Amino acid sequence: MNDRLFAASAYALLFLRSTRLPAEHVFAGTGLTESELQNTDYTSSTQLARILRNIEASDVEPGWSVRTGAQLSVSTHGPLGFAALSAPTLGAALQVMAEFHPVRITSMTAELQQVGRRYRFAMYDLTGDALYARWMFEVILKVLLALVETIMGHPVGDQVLISFTETAPEYAPVLEAAYGAPCEFGASHTAISTPASWQHIPSPLYDEGTYRSNIAKCREIIADQDHGHDPVQQVRNLLASHFDRARSGETEGQPPPGLEQIAAQLYLTPRTLIRRLKAGGSSYRQLLERGRSECAQALLMQANLTVADVGERLGYRDPANFGRAFRQWQGVTPAAWRRSQ
Repeated sequence: MNDRLFAASAYALLFLRSTRLPAEHVFAGTGLTESELQNTDYTSSTQLARILRNIEASDVEPGWSVRTGAQLSVSTHGPLGFAALSAPTLGAALQVMAEFHPVRITSMTAELQQVGRRYRFAMYDLTGDALYARWMFEVILKVLLALVETIMGHPVGDQVLISFTETAPEYAPVLEAAYGAPCEFGASHTAISTPASWQHIPSPLYDEGTYRSNIAKCREIIADQDHGHDPVQQVRNLLASHFDRARSGETEGQPPPGLEQIAAQLYLTPRTLIRRLKAGGSSYRQLLERGRSECAQALLMQANLTVADVGERLGYRDPANFGRAFRQWQGVTPAAWRRSQ
């Protein structure tokens, strides 16, 4: 397993406390102690996998991992959790969890997919350790379900589906009871899915200031992590900061930073930055257009803004140019997209 993959130390401490096993047993073979974990932000996925195996080898009841997840509220995820809880819609909250999960765990990736009439939050393991992935996904799915139910304001029952790629374990009935939602096994993805229409449901906890400030904190944390030195991530963060300000109206009419400006901020020549972005499978133009598209969609959801206002905030002086760009991103005009939402 790759030691560059890690998870928040809070997970290890939560497993210790929820299972009530002796610390020396839970941490055996990891080189960790409870006091060390309390004073560090992260632990490697290798160490966390050892902890999970130590727990499994003990006389614990089946389904211990999902019961641990039930004790991990969304707000305990710090800026990540607060950003999700204060997001404008359920879809935006899930987007926060998908995009910024490296704030808490880097041993997985996540993506949102609309499949027919379902909206799916799918997760993929990066460790190659099937047992570690299964236990961690059971925890994370419980956290995501709690987020959905918090925004909806009630249990969601059989309207949400929990999916696992592995075959059904002996404790499958325990999982279904713990989630309070149907579970399927042998699926194409490990995921939680809701009706697609739910992504537009407004969150009763929405607070623009809290949302924006915690998104910014998440970006800062990710930038400080090892992969923050990735030029693709660095450029994405710089552009995202501009578009975050555009969404709050702070950059009215100001164009996003250009390639030369970003290169200067990174102490690189434009040619070197172009080369490094290409090596990372991207380009300044691709990152810029993705940022603009995501920002445009968020702004169009604000009923107080006209389409021309949205284009202005994105740096388009001519509404026609904004309309052409949006059709390239989404295949429809901004007005048509807004009506569909």
